[in-house]
Amino acid sequence: MNNSSAEANAAIRQAADLTICFIITVMMLETFVLEGYLISTGSMAPGLRGFHRLVNCPNCDFEFAFGVAFDDSTEAGGIIEPAGPRRLASCPNCSHNEIDVASIMNSQGDQLLVHRHVYDLRNPQRWETIVFRSPSNNGETFVKRLVGLPGEKIQVVAGDILIDGQRVERSWQQQLQMRIPVCDLACRPENSEWQLPWELDDGWEYRDNRIHPADSASPQDLMQPQWIHFRYWRATGGHHLTETPVSTQAATADWNRFEALDRDIPVAWSSQVHYDREREVLQCEGVLPEALQHLLLRESTNEAFQAAVYRLAARSHLAPVTDQYGYNSLISGTEFVVNDLMLEAEFAWQQVPESIHVRLPVGSQTWGIKLSFRDRTAVLISLDSDQILQTVPFKPPEPDGSGNGTLQLLVSAFDRRISVMAEGRPLFSSVPTQTFSDPSEKPVEASISPIGGRSRDPQRAQRISICQTQQNRWAVGVAGGRTQITSLKMFRDVFYTPGRARNAVTTPLQIPQESYFVLGDNSPVSSDSRSWEQPFVAHHLLLGRPFLVHLPSRPELLRLGRLSFSVRIPDRNRIRRIH
Repeated sequence: MNNSSAEANAAIRQAADLTICFIITVMMLETFVLEGYLISTGSMAPGLRGFHRLVNCPNCDFEFAFGVAFDDSTEAGGIIEPAGPRRLASCPNCSHNEIDVASIMNSQGDQLLVHRHVYDLRNPQRWETIVFRSPSNNGETFVKRLVGLPGEKIQVVAGDILIDGQRVERSWQQQLQMRIPVCDLACRPENSEWQLPWELDDGWEYRDNRIHPADSASPQDLMQPQWIHFRYWRATGGHHLTETPVSTQAATADWNRFEALDRDIPVAWSSQVHYDREREVLQCEGVLPEALQHLLLRESTNEAFQAAVYRLAARSHLAPVTDQYGYNSLISGTEFVVNDLMLEAEFAWQQVPESIHVRLPVGSQTWGIKLSFRDRTAVLISLDSDQILQTVPFKPPEPDGSGNGTLQLLVSAFDRRISVMAEGRPLFSSVPTQTFSDPSEKPVEASISPIGGRSRDPQRAQRISICQTQQNRWAVGVAGGRTQITSLKMFRDVFYTPGRARNAVTTPLQIPQESYFVLGDNSPVSSDSRSWEQPFVAHHLLLGRPFLVHLPSRPELLRLGRLSFSVRIPDRNRIRRIH
């Protein structure tokens, strides 16, 4: 046998030995350290998915998961086959709500790699994702987020978690893991009627999915901050109230003519729009459908009433951000207004700007952030009192070889605290803006239905309006240079709903020693400690901590001649670490 053959055989033996060692190592890890866990339901979506269908919105090309499996917290538990009206998904980005998912194949839930016995070595920490046996059925396994620790007094209040009467703070990594997309500037619908969820000052213009300095803006104009104001614009749907004034004299004849058509129009239409004669306002619930707008105009002869219809239609698209999940399209439920938002923006320039600004509301107050490139400082300001709270060093990013610069900026109002990160580095120490918490505070339902004064709650309508006004205080500004905004996204926080309100909702709940309180991120459809008869998870029921989404797959259709087969291929985009 020559040397080359001997070397080849040695290499083969070495490879075989390595393979055997690898197999033995994997088997030992799976036996003693690691374990795989497949998520079936959507209680931790959209971060961790159960069985779902992956949807690309045909209107804006935003990708999202449409859940098809739910636990016993919903009326329709188990895997649901989308059919009839239930086969239509709603896009979380552009709110397009007629996406037919009937032909999309089911994808398996995320497969988690779980570190077993880690809690035999240390205690679990708040906000960790944990795997545990059910407190009422040891044969059932759950994955939830741990929010309450032994000995604490916990309460779910208006979407937040209070521990011993105070809101609890999360790290940046925890905020990023739990945030949920609201809108993304890069995913623009082709529909000509669509409008930006941002209102631009005259110094800006939108093209190519970016926001550019307007060609007409002079350098002198750009020396003052040019602002971009957030306004959540919905294409369709929603349950918010919109009103516009129109006198009884102008409205009566046309409204009576429309009411006479009541039997010939869809029930949803007749209950969606109303004229309040006492208050002299025309009102609608949700976005006024285009066909309903045309019908109202067709039956109208009074110019003042026609103008009111046009105003109502335009204003009805402006809505508050709610806890709507595109994942939950199969399940109907109450929507709540969410004010804890996070802005993510990316800037690019050839000439360094003077400053970048952000305005944000937290609670009833408004705050300002100024990043000064000349002074190399970051300043946090209370805009209500015009008081500087913090000034810290700010190191602008270095330009590339061509002199171009970029900056990624994240600003969060989660947990009613201000958090700012530039280029991955926190800028300010944690700033609690509202430490006092009222345990009697109620979540704001986004629906005031039924409209028209029929058992309508005017206080709720006022609270919705206040929340929407607060959300619209978010703004981004740039002074100096000709800076582009290449990416602009808004996210919201997880909003914990009352659920069945059995535990820790109406009153605080004391957690026993060696026990924990757990919740699902997809709160509207999660069966968890809020609703269980036995709300606590004892320490001995903990199985481990998931740290990796591994070996996820997506379905593909393989065609061989006239035959077709459903096969699963690896989905590398879903492989990620769980913090």
